[in-house]
Amino acid sequence: MISGLGSQWTLLISLLASISSASQDSVPKLLIEATDSMSAAANQIRLVDERRLTSVMRLTGLDDPGEAIRILLIPEESAVAKETSSWIAGYVDQRTNIVVLFPQRIGSYPWNSLEKTLYHEISHVLTNRAAGNMPVPRWFNEGLASAAESSWGLEARTRSAWEMLVNEKLTATELEGLFAQGHREITRAYALADALVRDLLIIYGPLTPAKILGRMTEGQTFDQAIYDTTGNSVEEIIENFWKRHRTWESWIGTIGNPFTLWTFITTLALIAIWHHRKRRIQRRLQWELEERVEQQEWEEHRKRYRIH
Repeated sequence: MISGLGSQWTLLISLLASISSASQDSVPKLLIEATDSMSAAANQIRLVDERRLTSVMRLTGLDDPGEAIRILLIPEESAVAKETSSWIAGYVDQRTNIVVLFPQRIGSYPWNSLEKTLYHEISHVLTNRAAGNMPVPRWFNEGLASAAESSWGLEARTRSAWEMLVNEKLTATELEGLFAQGHREITRAYALADALVRDLLIIYGPLTPAKILGRMTEGQTFDQAIYDTTGNSVEEIIENFWKRHRTWESWIGTIGNPFTLWTFITTLALIAIWHHRKRRIQRRLQWELEERVEQQEWEEHRKRYRIH
């Protein structure tokens, strides 16, 4: 079972890579709006790899990205930043499809880098457009954005495995509800949505999201579109997801990952080096203390010494 899952992940990565490498002339045009204090972040966005934006379009099934996407870079001292929860690094205004980013908040999961956060939010815009602005469940929207922004790395796999280990399985309604709660619950929802959508891509193929969103453009609801595309209801898909990813299998796959083992060995080596250096410093301090004591004893002896 574990080796089978490993080969499936390899297949998905190769399929997504082929999608990323596909050429396409039409890519989303970005209109960046930033204050002088955000000029460095604006320049970084101007250097993004347009081929990655093409891969986002292919994943959502869009041939035409539509009108230009406005990107607002907001500094922390602004009123908008103060009114937005401090752990939110970016979002999309659903009414206008404007992407709002807080570059100074980038750094922690799921906002690991400015570039990845940009891809994530642009994916939301393109998903909305691909669905004809029909309502898309938050878990599917966020999971698809996570799949578009980056590969299935060690951190994402570990987080998903941990969430499945320490919590009971959730229904679609319960998973959707997590996104309306606090920071801890939303972080959990991101990890599970990421794993769920990637599982959907593996089981039903990388064109599955495009087919679902295409049917929604024709007027179907999300539930109807996913059933017609996969032959399973949302509830059945999520139930099968939990069955396939029993916690012990997920953890064995993560622990057995060569990168995990190498990281563990490297960490042990660094700890050993740190302890060795700490002992050397302690010995050096002890020697210096003994030398000072000897020096003090000699000074006392010299003061008492008399020439006869």
